Amino acid sequence: MNILVTGGAGYIGSVTVEKLINQKHNVIIYDDMSTGFKKLINPKAKFVKASILNYKKLVETFKKHKVQAVVHLAAKIVVPESVLKPFEYFETNVNGTINILKAMNECNVNKIIFASSAAIYGNIKKVPISEDDPKDPINPYGQTKLIDEMLIRNNTVINSNFKYVNLRFFNVAGASDSGKYGMLKAKPSLLIPCISDSFIKNAQFSIYGNHYKTIDKTALRDYIDVNDIANAILLSIQYLSKNKYGTFNLGTNKGCTVKEVYDVAIRALKMKPNFVYKSNRPGDPDKLLTTNKLAKSKLKWSPTHSIKDMIISDFKFRKSNF
Repeated sequence: MNILVTGGAGYIGSVTVEKLINQKHNVIIYDDMSTGFKKLINPKAKFVKASILNYKKLVETFKKHKVQAVVHLAAKIVVPESVLKPFEYFETNVNGTINILKAMNECNVNKIIFASSAAIYGNIKKVPISEDDPKDPINPYGQTKLIDEMLIRNNTVINSNFKYVNLRFFNVAGASDSGKYGMLKAKPSLLIPCISDSFIKNAQFSIYGNHYKTIDKTALRDYIDVNDIANAILLSIQYLSKNKYGTFNLGTNKGCTVKEVYDVAIRALKMKPNFVYKSNRPGDPDKLLTTNKLAKSKLKWSPTHSIKDMIISDFKFRKSNF
């Protein structure tokens, strides 16, 4: 199948592209390189440097490469930044998705796998979270993802052939099983790469917030390995061969607090840099933990990597690249 991956030169995108190619799909990476990396562009994929805000280029790309399905990963994703720059997030994440959907309709491309987020649930009190629980995002990033889901669902009304899967990622971590692809940002916002960097440099690690309503007062998250995310995307493509739509939470149903992840890293890497508590980050909820029952039953998907696996693979990747 000819599959276009937006954001394919990024973290999750590069791991997904590798797995798609390993399954003999023809992959077109569509990335404006604003947060992507040349090193993460798979040499076996075709590459188009362009923005999802460029509607004309999207249509041209769909037609030229005879695209049959889209994996839409391109987005602005940093929660604290979204609080400070909400209009930039709405422009890229919402207007970009509108362009993709319009271009798909124009070019008769009728399958999309969309990277949504646990952030759409907001500071929900009930855990674990299920797909039907209330959505009340507390930051602009989460708001854009919820709007995107609505847009995708609405497209089924105007395009009867349109099929979609929304995958709500919880906290993604780790590097590819091959070791070739991972988080390449020099100053990452994700927890585990930040821990890796502090261990590699033997530098002080900052834990943002110790006033959350959790067992040790640090934020609790459901960490999911990037390889498991990529596998879910592959299974979603298969799912759409027999189904019209689906929305699935992707997590392990086993939450860890920030402090617990740090402690696992100490044991796994046999190192112990100092840490310091800093103020809670704006827009961060206390707990995000999901059930994955629906993904298991419908997609036939199960996570296979532990938090220790994620820490070790990320540490090895960042140590070899920085």
